[in-house]
Amino acid sequence: MLTILVVLTLFSSAYGCSGDSFTVTSYTTTNLPLATETAILVEFTADCPDSKLSAVIGGEILPVYSTSDGNMVTLVKEHSALPASAYNVDFYDEAGIAAYKNHAKDSAVEAPTPIHTASVNHPGVSKEGLPIQTEFIVMVASLLVWWGANSIKAKISE
Repeated sequence: MLTILVVLTLFSSAYGCSGDSFTVTSYTTTNLPLATETAILVEFTADCPDSKLSAVIGGEILPVYSTSDGNMVTLVKEHSALPASAYNVDFYDEAGIAAYKNHAKDSAVEAPTPIHTASVNHPGVSKEGLPIQTEFIVMVASLLVWWGANSIKAKISE
């Protein structure tokens, strides 16, 4: 019986997912005129073979998608729903997310410890650049060139 327990422990530690194996990069939407919603994108690599991971951002459970470069989780909401703040992204394996769901339903159940937690700093969205649009500047410049050319043409034809 003891040997089975030792083998299971070694197997889970060899194939489990540890918080030390995570490398995280993140991106958030900051330019108001170019985006209608705020996006928080977290890309990470983890040494978690064949484990289905989930993420929790602000109490919302999100799936983790596998890409050729690693893994990714995305949260997209209205600008007002994701104000400027530091958001914690908690990563759970299948057993951990099940325990998290039980904790969310019944607060008497102990909250599980995430495999890894990443912090994403979202500075908020703001209007960047000139106070007027560049299309307006180009239109005014075109009208001035046209007016100048038309005035010179009128003087020449007199």
